[in-house]
Amino acid sequence: MDTNRLPNDQKLALCKWYFKVGCAFLPFVWAVNACWFFKHAYLKPEFEEQPQIKRCK
Repeated sequence: MDTNRLPNDQKLALCKWYFKVGCAFLPFVWAVNACWFFKHAYLKPEFEEQPQIKRCK
């Protein structure tokens, strides 16, 4: 999935969804979530939803 093309609010919603699903299907979903959103959480310039993505990643 190319998360670079999603708006920031949709990135946050997707990250939260994968975090919640990960509670039921550990550790596979959390690993996918970490891979997809690491760049957005730590390497991209600061944006409004970034602190919440860091918490859910």
